[in-house]
Amino acid sequence: MQDLYIYVNKDKVDDCLKYGIKLSEFENRVLNLPNNIKRGIQAFLSPKDSDLYAQDDFECIRVIPRKLNAIVFNKICENTSLIEDFNCNIEDYKIGDYEAPEAIICSTLLPENLELYNKILDKPLLVQNSREFYYEKCINEIIETDVFSKYELYQTLLILGDQKKVFNVKKEKNVKIYTDAISGKNYTKKIN
Repeated sequence: MQDLYIYVNKDKVDDCLKYGIKLSEFENRVLNLPNNIKRGIQAFLSPKDSDLYAQDDFECIRVIPRKLNAIVFNKICENTSLIEDFNCNIEDYKIGDYEAPEAIICSTLLPENLELYNKILDKPLLVQNSREFYYEKCINEIIETDVFSKYELYQTLLILGDQKKVFNVKKEKNVKIYTDAISGKNYTKKIN
């Protein structure tokens, strides 16, 4: 089970760490599931998943999920019928299962489950950014299944790079040369 991260106004952090966080006082999230409504405290699987990470008015608190009533869900599927298939208890969640994972803590948090998160000195994070990790995991799974050949992936990346103007493109006879504007590396593609 992994840690969760919540954000609290700076002026309330000391009280939260000393006395805990009452669900009734800090409830800030409602999740509509097909058979019920979950109310709780919004939490993230990585501190950088929240827009509050860079805001000076908020502090990040790491929640150690011992005996914690929490649900992880895919925020992209929220307010759709798909949410039924994209939510689970925190114990059942595997890192990288959802594109935009978010959690809702449905219980009061005791002080022994809370620690102030330190961006510099805290324990290393398994995932810096949940969405980027999800994309990386999915890309690797697609590559491993050999649904697309390496040639097809290479060609697709060259086309995408050309569309995004990442490459300088030159044509000579039946060859296109794609030059990476940053590294200077050349990639070739035969033209039919």
